[in-house]
Amino acid sequence: MDILIVEDDELQRKVLYEHLKKSGHSVRACDCLAEARSRLQDDTVHLLFLDRRLPDGDGLASIAGFSEKHPQMHIVVMTAYADVPSAVEAIRNGAYDFLPKPINFEHLGKIVRNAEKSVTMQERVDGLSRLSATGTGDVWQLDEMIGSAKLRKFFEKAERIAQYPDTTVLLLGESGTGKGMMATAIHRLSARAEHPFVDINCSAIPGPLMESEIFGYEKGAFTDAKSSKPGLLEVADGGTVFLDEIGDMEMPLQGKLLKVIEDKQFRRLGGSRVIKVNVRIIAATCRNLTEMVSDGRFREDLYYRLSVFPLTAPPLREHPDSIEPMAQQCLKECNKSMGRRIKGFSPSALEGMRAYRWPGNVRELRNAIERGAILCSGDWIEIEDMGLPVSPQKAEARTGDAAPAAPAAASNPLRLPPMTIAECERLLIQSVLEHVDGHRNRAAEILNIHRSTLQKRITEYGLDQ
Repeated sequence: MDILIVEDDELQRKVLYEHLKKSGHSVRACDCLAEARSRLQDDTVHLLFLDRRLPDGDGLASIAGFSEKHPQMHIVVMTAYADVPSAVEAIRNGAYDFLPKPINFEHLGKIVRNAEKSVTMQERVDGLSRLSATGTGDVWQLDEMIGSAKLRKFFEKAERIAQYPDTTVLLLGESGTGKGMMATAIHRLSARAEHPFVDINCSAIPGPLMESEIFGYEKGAFTDAKSSKPGLLEVADGGTVFLDEIGDMEMPLQGKLLKVIEDKQFRRLGGSRVIKVNVRIIAATCRNLTEMVSDGRFREDLYYRLSVFPLTAPPLREHPDSIEPMAQQCLKECNKSMGRRIKGFSPSALEGMRAYRWPGNVRELRNAIERGAILCSGDWIEIEDMGLPVSPQKAEARTGDAAPAAPAAASNPLRLPPMTIAECERLLIQSVLEHVDGHRNRAAEILNIHRSTLQKRITEYGLDQ
């Protein structure tokens, strides 16, 4: 921990300096406020020991200024026993603690240990917050979700492995639990953050094409190879390769991937030149790889190379206390992207979200909120807007609820004249397509239907004109 001592008494300053230095901290010292301000401009300081009375000013009066410019710095005011009222005032002004003189080293040690814990926690939260600020392709603000014990444990493990940039990671868990987001998080928290993050979906690319995509090819390697092309391994050099749905990778390609992990080199298709590569491999799957190994559908040696550090993303139903903050954050993003001003969720909608099992996990929750934001006609999203199931008993009970939404919205969410089911369906599909700028895969996700079903309805309702 980086510590700065501001003390004009040379003996006190030297004693404190030597004690903290022996404890393994990085310590600097000065004898006045002017020099302290100068040092703080250039150096990172986690813990500041500030004397009450200094030759060029009152340490107590300087707390507010220091706190404003360095909000995460912990300030400890050093004061004489007779000056306890000033110490109390210091705490009120924003000081972290106070240290009476003469110094009791046991008390000093306790202050330093507590400050260290606080600094560590703040750095962790800052790291998680930074992920969403830089963008991970997802809407969640991670620091707002760590109230869940399961998620906190998951994030802590992810942070720990991020510090070892050469270790392979295997992300396990059900579909939609945020494995891709966590892969990006591990990359962004690692020493490889300034280098590329390359996402390869093993289930979306056919086998023969997958090999050329990963390893690249030389001119003439196959019929359509009119020129040479580097593979995604080369593109990711220095960074991270994320192999999503690794369980869908064909066996012959698994052997070639294993060789890359072990030798850190490969050849392009049709090439003889050995290309060295420095990448971290993060793989993810919702399949049971252990069973696949037993059945001979996944290479055992590759499995052990990938699972150096396995991480299992918990399904949403196992941390229901995260559902509401996730939903609120997603609604905030929807309001921003759609230009809406929806205030939140009605009591029945919140109850429905907590009661629902969310088989599609975070992905399904996000799609439900987005659908709700599109259909919501008032200030509050209702359970019907999100397409969640409502039992007859709950529907009856909600008749007398004092929900914030207008009564008219409950009986006619879109506030439209009577329409047939087909007309309602057509309007819904048209609204979603407009919202996603015509991207049909995304529209199918939001509507929770297969893309082929969506295409059939688009043709049937004449929406492809």
